Amino acid sequence: MVGSSAQAELDIQKSLLSSFSAEQEDLKTQLSAVNEKLSNVKETIKNRSSSATIRKIDHLKALTQLKNMKGEGLRITLSDNPTVSRANFSAINENFIQASDLRDLVNALYLKNATAISINQKRISPLTPIQPVFDSILLGNFQVSPPFVIEAIGIPEALISAASNLQQRQIHMYLEKINSLEIAAAEGQKTIKYASLLNPKE
Repeated sequence: MVGSSAQAELDIQKSLLSSFSAEQEDLKTQLSAVNEKLSNVKETIKNRSSSATIRKIDHLKALTQLKNMKGEGLRITLSDNPTVSRANFSAINENFIQASDLRDLVNALYLKNATAISINQKRISPLTPIQPVFDSILLGNFQVSPPFVIEAIGIPEALISAASNLQQRQIHMYLEKINSLEIAAAEGQKTIKYASLLNPKE
């Protein structure tokens, strides 16, 4: 039985998560308006830039998760074991998907040369924090819950091998090769200044 103090703390955490979700939706609306203005500015810059400069900028944007990516890849759907419910979530129960599972999977996919990864349509970089918050998970500033749909662009066979470790867990995993995936640019990225490519020959 949960003690009164533990129940109070739980209620506070749930209240904070609810407040955070509301603020997140408001920020997404504001971000959409800013992105529209940014798109207009980008179009102006593009019209005034050389083709070589545009290609270099596109490559930098891809490396920093700021560009939509397309290509063949893999879709991985992860769900908790059907025998459990998130209402009874436990961080030590092998039947639940943990934040560490997603971190390990993302790292393994990047090691297999994935060029872009998303979880529940949120772009994930190698530096995106993936943290547990009670019975849900934070991807950067976004709260997500299962089922988790992970999409990765790269060679499907290599990406499948990256997911092999999770097949030992008591969770449900479905793998699907996709001939044409599109992963959107990251949301809420910090401003990146002075980005450039390094050429060891120069």
